[in-house]
Amino acid sequence: MKKKLMIMLLVIVSIIIIASLYLKINFKLLTFEEIIFYISNGLMHSDIYVFIYGILICIPFVLLVFTILYSLFYDITFGKKVLKIKGKQIYPIKLINNHRPIFLIITVFLSIISLIYGFRIYDYIIYNNKTSNFIEENYVDPMKTEITFEKKRNLIVIFVESLETSLFSKSENGYFDDNIIKELYDLLNEDDSVVFYNNNYSELTNMLYGSSWTTASVVSNLTALPFKIRINRNEYKSHNFMNGAYSLGDLLKNNGYYNEVISSSKTSFGGIKEYFTKHGNYEIVDIDSLDKYGLEMNTNDIGNWGFNDNYLFEIAKERLNVISKKEPFNLNLITIDTHYPNGFVGEYTSDNYLNRYENVYATESRLVYDFISYIKTQPYYKDTTILVIGDHLSMQDSFFEEKGAKKRYVYSCIINPLNKPLNNKGRIYTSLDTYPTLVSAIGGIIPGNRLGLGVNLFSLEDTLAEKYGLEYLDDELKKKSLFYDDYILDDNYYKK
Repeated sequence: MKKKLMIMLLVIVSIIIIASLYLKINFKLLTFEEIIFYISNGLMHSDIYVFIYGILICIPFVLLVFTILYSLFYDITFGKKVLKIKGKQIYPIKLINNHRPIFLIITVFLSIISLIYGFRIYDYIIYNNKTSNFIEENYVDPMKTEITFEKKRNLIVIFVESLETSLFSKSENGYFDDNIIKELYDLLNEDDSVVFYNNNYSELTNMLYGSSWTTASVVSNLTALPFKIRINRNEYKSHNFMNGAYSLGDLLKNNGYYNEVISSSKTSFGGIKEYFTKHGNYEIVDIDSLDKYGLEMNTNDIGNWGFNDNYLFEIAKERLNVISKKEPFNLNLITIDTHYPNGFVGEYTSDNYLNRYENVYATESRLVYDFISYIKTQPYYKDTTILVIGDHLSMQDSFFEEKGAKKRYVYSCIINPLNKPLNNKGRIYTSLDTYPTLVSAIGGIIPGNRLGLGVNLFSLEDTLAEKYGLEYLDDELKKKSLFYDDYILDDNYYKK
């Protein structure tokens, strides 16, 4: 019984060590809150594929580590032979065999250390024991801001899964021999496109804490706030989702807009449905609600997480034929094909590259560009502004590291805005700045050019990233904010 217990501990230790190393190597940008969020949501919803993929990769290494640990603690020579060098017994190791409990404790302790660092628990503990007033001191409440509209242009926001500028070619300041997303790069250079960048078109949106996975990105871009979640409430599906926030959807609904979101993945995952319902009362189109809108799909339309992006854009065209009669309208699209680990491959996926993920990205670029080209032929386009934005950087870190990617940026392009920027070069900005920038782009006039923690990029106002620096801003957002808990969440984390 004693040996069985020790073997069980060695198995657990092996799993912890490999899981910690896997996260540390492959998910450098993940925080502990995100990890718990994925576990609490993904295992029962759409991201289970990601976990299965990770488990399959880790199993051989877990077995290897277990075999090594077992051989250290127990004699695998069947008690008949010993390994000696110059007359000294090398194996089995007498010291370990004579003091197994002590060495087992040491091994467990070391695995706990790897767990703390691999799962970023250390950072979580450090930052959540620091309180900051930064959010409170810099927050401009949109609810209390007297926003008026010069015009009310339609708005289409396309959140493209894991879309980043690293995919540009080396000659275009990316990291690949070919421009993998050529159509989307070309889109940046079109006459009706506005691009805010630092030194060149590869340096667009900077990713911050609280915006690095899909739910968090949607929240950050549309509320100008980070998505700060507590580990005891990570499966955040409250009907009062961020009750104190006044989002873009809220603002538009209260100004007569029709709101709709179409998602390739199930909105039951990660609180997306609750967010869009609470903030703007959006009509929600996903695989679970197609019948409601008279939409049908066949087997070719199925994806890994719902339906595929080819079908997403097909039904978006159908829905636009309907909702364009409800002007002004606000349509949000959420893609999924380029999701970690290797994306989704359908019959429509190109095969120009040897690497599957490159083909998936190349296809997504074409799908998005073709959809925008279609919109430009429609009568409502003259009164419509479009934002194409990556929801966050890809979690497939190794894919980009192999190409030498260091500083990575999220893709962002505004098409056909009402106004022109006073200065679009030398800008350092984040997803926090999307909300006020879009309000301005569709005709909104914002006193002071600030909403939430964001700044209207069409103005000359400094963003918080420009004012304080990205590192300082990121650190402050990680810290505990009583204002955020009490006012934005409205104490909702502590209520069921």
